[in-house]
Formats: sequence, C-alpha cells, structure tokens
Amino acid sequence: MKPCTNKYLFLLPLGLLLTACSSKDPTPSVLPEESLPVQEVAYTQPMQAKPQEPAVQPQPAAAVAPAPIKRPAALSASEVASRLQAWDKKLQFLKTRFAQTTQYDGVVISKSQGVLFYDQAKHSLRLDTTDDEGKTEQSALTDKSQILILDGQGHEITTLSWQEWQQNQPNQALFDFGNYAALLARHHVELKEPYLLKLTPKEGEKYTLYLTLSQADYFPTRIQINSGLTQTQADLTDIEKNQPLPFDTFRAGGLFK
Repeated sequence: MKPCTNKYLFLLPLGLLLTACSSKDPTPSVLPEESLPVQEVAYTQPMQAKPQEPAVQPQPAAAVAPAPIKRPAALSASEVASRLQAWDKKLQFLKTRFAQTTQYDGVVISKSQGVLFYDQAKHSLRLDTTDDEGKTEQSALTDKSQILILDGQGHEITTLSWQEWQQNQPNQALFDFGNYAALLARHHVELKEPYLLKLTPKEGEKYTLYLTLSQADYFPTRIQINSGLTQTQADLTDIEKNQPLPFDTFRAGGLFK
C-alpha cells in the first residue's frame, strides 16, 4: 500500500504547480455575448445639402433703336431745273475735260476728247481737241458771234459764223454754258431719275436730250442727245468752276484782243 500513496503525493504538487502557472496568464476571460454592455446610439437624420440658387446671368442692355434718318424730300423736275439754272447764272469761268462719242445704230462713227474753256464775261468759248497723249490737234475759239478754227500749231485754218458751226455739231448742248435758262425754256422737262433730266423740244426737230447732273451741286456731268439712230454722248471730268483762266486763253489769231 505504501507505493501507491507516494504516487498520489507526487501528482498533487504537480497539479498545484499547473494551477499556479495558469493564474498568472494575463489573457482576460471572455464574457458571454449576452453579458456585453449595449451602447445606445442616437439616430440623427443625415443633413441634406441646401440647393444652390441658379446664378443670375447679366442681362444685355436693351438695344436702342437708331433714330430714323431724315431724308430730304425728292425734288420735282422744275426744282431740279431751277438748281441747274442757278449754277448757270453764277458760272463765271469753266475749265473741264470732255470725252465725246457718236454712234449710229450702235456703231461708233466718231470719237473726240479735249479741254473746254469758258469765260462768261467775254462770252468766249474755246475747245481744244487732243490726241491720246494730250497733244492739241485742233482748236476752236468763239465769242458766240464768229468762230476761229486753228490747227495744232495755232495757225488759222478757217473762220465761220457761230450759228453755222454750232448747227453742224452733233451735241450742241455741250456749248450752251451760260445759256441753260434759254435751253430749258425751249424744251419740255421731265425728271427721269433724281439727277437725270430728259428734255424734248417744244417745236421743230424731234430729238431727246439727257442731262446728268452732279449730286453735289446739280452741275452737268454728262450730256447725251438721241436723234433717230444717232446718239452722241459727252462726259465731263476734272471740272473746275469759277477759277480764273490764263490771260491768253482766248488770244489767238488776232480774233480776241
């Protein structure tokens, strides 16, 4: 029986030793699930973002309607003719270039160009016909009584009466400066466009005369005459009005002293 007692005595200290060791383990014991404290959390509704107001777009300034343009009232034929006569009355000197073309049934039969000079006080008119380079080929000088024809060198060719020479010109109105009041009085006057007069003779030969006037001052810039199948047109350019002419403009061949 003695050996058995020793065996139990040996196991007892060993069990105490294991118990002592387990008591030093730092691992906390796990509580059952139902024993864990419950933490109450207050429920709050999530905040909704405040809607942004749409940005105010700047409004363009209200368009201001432009003031209506006050246009001058259209002139009648007689009023336009009166303005042409007014210029004719105050015209003292004139220098202008001209280019004239005559057609028959649409075919050009003659062309000329040159420079025209006019002196109202002397009733004097000079017409220099030039070539393409501006060189004088022939001159016609008149005091509206007789007319002197000179060659390019200034030598006399012939002398004619003013009426005889003028009647042979296809565009007589080109030489009527200073006499437009009488010209208009002999014709019926119509206004075809704001600056275009149509003249037809009250008696005698039938033809149509057109005067195209400057928009600036109603001075003639184109003179066109239609007679049957013949049409002659003269265009005036480089117009100089009331600028004194050189002293010797009309002193040629002893005709003008």
